[in-house]
Amino acid sequence: MEEKSQYDESDFVAYALSQMGIEIIGRNGVFFELEGGFSVEVERKDLYRLTLEGLVISPFDDIGKMCEFIKKNLQSDIHE
Repeated sequence: MEEKSQYDESDFVAYALSQMGIEIIGRNGVFFELEGGFSVEVERKDLYRLTLEGLVISPFDDIGKMCEFIKKNLQSDIHE
């Protein structure tokens, strides 16, 4: 039981972003500023708000899908 209380969703998000090769420019608690103008807010366990340059794109309930979405958009920016 004690381990659950020590679980930090924001640390998990930082780990997932790092593993996906997405650069974290800054972090303030549950707020992450990412490369490419993206930002993520951890709203609660398994709920993340993704924004691009201040505009809300979508809430995500799957960290993997959110990371893939960010990666695809970062790659498309490179090719333009």
